[in-house]
Amino acid sequence: MEPSFNKPDLSQETIALREAWMRHDDAFLKDYLISDVEDPRIHFPSIFTRGMIAEALFPEKFRELMWEEYRFGICMSYMRRVFQQRPSSGTPGFLLEALKQGDESFQAIPVPAYMHASWQQLNASRSDSNYIAACLEQGVSGEKAAAFQPELLNTFQHRWRDALSDHRQTSLKVMEPACGSANDYRFLHSFGMGACIDYEGFDICPKNISNARGMYPDIRFSEGSVFEVDAQDRAIDFLYVHDLFEHLSIAGMERGLDELCRVTRGTACLCFFNMAERAEHLVQPKEGYHWNRLSLEKIIRFLDSRCEQLQVIHTASFLHQAFACNDYHNAGSYALVLDFHAK
Repeated sequence: MEPSFNKPDLSQETIALREAWMRHDDAFLKDYLISDVEDPRIHFPSIFTRGMIAEALFPEKFRELMWEEYRFGICMSYMRRVFQQRPSSGTPGFLLEALKQGDESFQAIPVPAYMHASWQQLNASRSDSNYIAACLEQGVSGEKAAAFQPELLNTFQHRWRDALSDHRQTSLKVMEPACGSANDYRFLHSFGMGACIDYEGFDICPKNISNARGMYPDIRFSEGSVFEVDAQDRAIDFLYVHDLFEHLSIAGMERGLDELCRVTRGTACLCFFNMAERAEHLVQPKEGYHWNRLSLEKIIRFLDSRCEQLQVIHTASFLHQAFACNDYHNAGSYALVLDFHAK
């Protein structure tokens, strides 16, 4: 543990961060990060994190299911974008016909290669329902675009629950800093993973913790800051965090990263939303917090000596290589996977 006199004074930043979130209504905090492009059922960082937890629980056992869910996420995200761009009731039918005919576009909208590949794969599979067809056919029938329908968004929720139904809780200790109003935990729970892990989450905003406890009174949710994590050294098997570090000062971010490295003994999955291959951080204060553009190079240098292995995953590049997906919406999305097992 480093001496307290070497720690930066982050008390004012802590107050400002708490106030920045507390000014919002409880209902807004409960829902604003689980909808549209950030819906954890189709948002790649959330899908990736769930897959990493499944891998930590049951190595190699569910990799095929993980990859199928990656494909599901990009296909459903594409259809959501198309329906938003062209809200006409005829849009699902035009897209459906383009997929059936193998057309590269419809009404000047490109149909990406991964949509055609997924369409063919789903049609050829006897075990999988064709969620693309179900989505578009419901749209054709005159109902609300099916990409927004819970039963289709929950396709992999049902598949994961079935896959994990025979697995009991393990001793895998999972921590989520900046957990919000159980934004991602609610899907760990509904996907059946919550029953397999020993989870705890904390957040700087009391309203978020009140929301989380209201939904899951038996789960450990607490008020806390990434600047001072309430955990012993090397106490956590799997730690994940989404979209936090860009909102902190550089001193606060480095302090938070140090704390997360201190408490993790297994794997940490750190997801960033505004990172780039640049030499320096771009610091952008905003209304009591920050919206920084972080330097991948500087973050790697900071973390490299603190873990045994560090893997960098640029979301857009990963999806391009895996699925020929060239239209991921956020070029600044990265996941850094840190392995501490040999430390």
